[in-house]
Amino acid sequence: MTTGQDDPLRKLIDCIFVSHQDEAMDCESCGCQLECFAEKVSAGANLHDLWPDVEAHLACCPDCAEEFQALLCILRAERSGQLDTSAGR
Repeated sequence: MTTGQDDPLRKLIDCIFVSHQDEAMDCESCGCQLECFAEKVSAGANLHDLWPDVEAHLACCPDCAEEFQALLCILRAERSGQLDTSAGR
């Protein structure tokens, strides 16, 4: 049996407690901010420094984390010139 912080059950329990705190980030609040945070992170900012509550929510919510990672990949591809943005023009 795994013990410690890497234990999946412990991580799940911790996420449940974190998500039920009075000021915890929920999916709706997180979703409203994802594009802004993805832009800042793609430019080199640290998400934890910007808003630790969002980082904590992304660690516990696979749907929001997937959306954030998709936005981040698109923005990084745009910044590096790998994404053709002229197709819609």
